[in-house]
Amino acid sequence: MGYEEMNDIKVSLIGTLKNEESSVKEFLDSLHSQSRPPDEIIIVDGGSTDGTVEIINSNIGNGAPIKLIVKNGANIAEGRNIAIKNAKYDVIASTDAGCRIAKDWLKNLIKPFEEDPNVDVVSGWYEADARTEFEKCVAEWTYPKLERVLKAPDNFLPSSRSIAYKRDAWEKVGGYPEWLYTAEDTLFDLSLKKVGCKFIFVADAVVWWKVRPNLRSVFKQHYLYAKGEGYARLSFKNYLLPYILYLSGFIFLSLGFIFKFLWILLLLCLISYLLIPTIRLYKKGLKAFMLSPLIRMAIDIGCMVGYLAGLIETHTKMKYAVKWR
Repeated sequence: MGYEEMNDIKVSLIGTLKNEESSVKEFLDSLHSQSRPPDEIIIVDGGSTDGTVEIINSNIGNGAPIKLIVKNGANIAEGRNIAIKNAKYDVIASTDAGCRIAKDWLKNLIKPFEEDPNVDVVSGWYEADARTEFEKCVAEWTYPKLERVLKAPDNFLPSSRSIAYKRDAWEKVGGYPEWLYTAEDTLFDLSLKKVGCKFIFVADAVVWWKVRPNLRSVFKQHYLYAKGEGYARLSFKNYLLPYILYLSGFIFLSLGFIFKFLWILLLLCLISYLLIPTIRLYKKGLKAFMLSPLIRMAIDIGCMVGYLAGLIETHTKMKYAVKWR
């Protein structure tokens, strides 16, 4: 099927990126190989300083239906809104660079719109693109499990790296929240649900998303995600458990100098929390098994520090807004 062929439903595919020189070619290749090609592709670059823009322009020169918009300093939410404002069609499919798109992703993602005109949002799925032992271990800790989602698909909040929605649904909620640097798609999803949009989950609309390759990048990723959710005051219950566990551990460690048995209890708790869940990783290799507790701690600490930083930042801004009103 060629780009020039007409489809019953016209689809604008949007994506955002910045400094993706190492991954953008694979991303574009997977878009061009779709069994159901998009009717247009709109990519917003947030101000790349590497060769990303040049690689995209070379694709455009080869006849691919890509419109590239460069907006220096644009965050992800702003980039998506810009792309949609420049889109021609009423069905928007969204993904991001850093992903590899399954051949039938768009075909499967659009199918619910063809079958039911009342559908507003189609939630796609994403899997870990893990290539090293470390990355496979990170994926086990951090990526959602499909079997759990299938038990309660109505509770699933899709990532905007694999989602499609009608333009009027996007308009109803005022687009993506540009005041958020991260967690923008979470708030977007919640807003869509709040206004009564009809969601459908499609498990076979799959993209593969690259996993962070080292502890520092894992910490930074979860710090930024949590900071965004803290700033938006989202998902507090999801972050409460790590605070309770680590505070309890600190108390047990301190009181253990007086009551030695608390150190034994603390050790048992650590084994239960950090080691037992890693047993399933042993088959992935001894290195993954050994790294797992460190990865779990990097994720937890990144989330706790990030969420607190987000809460403090939003509180500070609200305080000054009241002061200068």
